[in-house]
Amino acid sequence: MAPTPRASRVELSALGGLFGSIELGSRDALMLTNSVPTSGQTALFATTTTQRSAPLVEGRVGVRVWRAVWVEGAASYARPDFAVAISADTEGAPDVTATSRLTQATADVSVHYRWEGRLAPYVFGGGGYLRQLDEPRTTAENGWTYFGGAGLRWRLAPASRGFMGRLSIRGEARLLMLQGAIAFPDDRGTTVSVLGGLSLTL
Repeated sequence: MAPTPRASRVELSALGGLFGSIELGSRDALMLTNSVPTSGQTALFATTTTQRSAPLVEGRVGVRVWRAVWVEGAASYARPDFAVAISADTEGAPDVTATSRLTQATADVSVHYRWEGRLAPYVFGGGGYLRQLDEPRTTAENGWTYFGGAGLRWRLAPASRGFMGRLSIRGEARLLMLQGAIAFPDDRGTTVSVLGGLSLTL
């Protein structure tokens, strides 16, 4: 009888994917008027702010803590564009969009529940640290990220097949909420990310 494969306790993952765009809202630029008897306000132009989608790379280390429960630590890197669209100018100036590129890094921790099997789903939730740096590299701000999602792992071979039995393809989607940093100082931004890559269990 073949020996039962030892249960893996550590997993290393390398993933890539897409960090979704975030609509940050619209505002009017207002100016006081000289109306009598009291001053009013008039809109000079309107602005709409967006953090655009961008490629994302991420590395993870997971540890099994109890049966189907794993804890994962991760670090990610992306360079999204921060765009401000200016429109409806009262003097008739053409619409224009000002764009600046951000460097965005995160470090987070999440708890996973994983089902067993060669093709196995999992669910997770967690949170962590967000840091954004502007294009001139003169301003850096910190914030927070919170997320939850689900994924699927497919082991390339039966668990008894040595190295190939410890190698898996994984893919997942997550819903994220970001707060603070450069793009989200006054409000929270919500988006999705989709990731896929390889995992090696030890």
